[in-house]
Amino acid sequence: MIHDEAIKELFKEYNKADKKHYTDTFLSTMSSACWNSCLYVYATMKTFPLHSFKLLVDENHNLKPCPICSSFYEENMGNIEEYFPIETNTNDIFERLFVLRETNRTMGNSPADSDILIFIEIMKHLQQAEGNMKIRDIHKSLKKSSFFKQWKKKNNIEADYKLQAILETLGVCGILHTEKHTEPFYKYINLAVAPRSSHNSDWQYPVDFWKGKNGIDWIAFHHWFGEYEEIKNEIVLITRKEND
Repeated sequence: MIHDEAIKELFKEYNKADKKHYTDTFLSTMSSACWNSCLYVYATMKTFPLHSFKLLVDENHNLKPCPICSSFYEENMGNIEEYFPIETNTNDIFERLFVLRETNRTMGNSPADSDILIFIEIMKHLQQAEGNMKIRDIHKSLKKSSFFKQWKKKNNIEADYKLQAILETLGVCGILHTEKHTEPFYKYINLAVAPRSSHNSDWQYPVDFWKGKNGIDWIAFHHWFGEYEEIKNEIVLITRKEND
């Protein structure tokens, strides 16, 4: 499949996707040992532009990646299905297409009470973060929680990555960002070449720049999770207690 075909199919899958199916899937993995990148991919599509591949070559006459999305001109989708795990947060259009296609054809699971409680606990940590706390500090703090210890027992290798992936997903959802770095919720950015807080950072944009003082973007939060009364009411209650 070539780039322009993938873009066409990508938007086809995105336009027929049900947002709550994606948030349900995201939440329903909270108490399990597994991870699913569907909400990350779906959220990155909110401001993703419909575009065509621009033919550019380097000094060796090799075809360069797309200057808009950094994906290559062509990819064997069969190979992607063989090697690409849906547990990986991705910015490549061919891999995004695979994630959306697989998610759209899969029956969703409703989050259990245990899933909701874990998500609320994560949000509490973020709300209560001190001004200069970075996302790495939140990550470290959450690793002391009982739910993380359960993850470690179920899948020790993936527990750290899963926690980081959840926080990165909240970033692309627009819930965690800075005033300067508001993409991709409010406007498009090529996440494949987005800036980093330092040259050796292994965190994805924009949560890489987030600090406790930046707080929660409640507009973005309600966009994604406003339908979950059990979450919304608990988070609002936490906020009111802090403001009393």
